[in-house]
Amino acid sequence: MAFTLEERMQLGIHGLIPPCFLSQDVQVLRIMRYYERQQSDLDKYIILMTLQDRNEKLFYRVLTSDVEKFMPIVYTPTVGLACQHYGLTFRRPRSP
Repeated sequence: MAFTLEERMQLGIHGLIPPCFLSQDVQVLRIMRYYERQQSDLDKYIILMTLQDRNEKLFYRVLTSDVEKFMPIVYTPTVGLACQHYGLTFRRPRSP
């Protein structure tokens, strides 16, 4: 959703993706608001991993916006909790 009309025309994707344009900054703000509403670290982990599956560039933009805040969620200790609840956190396989 971050492609401008000109970029969509150049890439030949005009009409193939939603018509609205949201800058990456706006998308980061939306993710942050949704993230902050979550009660548990496991829910926050699931949100971030789902984002990584959907839009890896946006995922890393969110992570780098506040590394100290997000690293405990995507790394230890929350990733250990995610392993214990693997059935809840598994979304789809990832290729190496």
